[in-house]
Amino acid sequence: MNHQNDPLRQAMRSYAAGLASTHPAPPVSLVWFRAERRRHQLAVERAERPLRMMQMLSVVFAALAAAWMLWRAVQVDPPGMPGTGLLLMVGAGVVLIAGGCWTMLAVSRRPSS
Repeated sequence: MNHQNDPLRQAMRSYAAGLASTHPAPPVSLVWFRAERRRHQLAVERAERPLRMMQMLSVVFAALAAAWMLWRAVQVDPPGMPGTGLLLMVGAGVVLIAGGCWTMLAVSRRPSS
């Protein structure tokens, strides 16, 4: 069969010609700019991956440290400080640690200008 007389080939060529006339291709500079921006975004995400893992680990370890401090506060009642005061101090520490970790994660995920 001759390639010139192939009806499918002719139909595809006419479809492509009609599509090209109604939807022109974007300028090369725009395609290049978008590709470079995407490449840069992927490189930043790849570079930030270890930082994000360490941030998540810090949140987990902060929670474990707060739980351990709370458990120790309940087990040990130091002289001169009633259990309620120690529990309040541990609770305030937990809130500060969790708030600091949460703020660090929220700020690091915000896109930079």
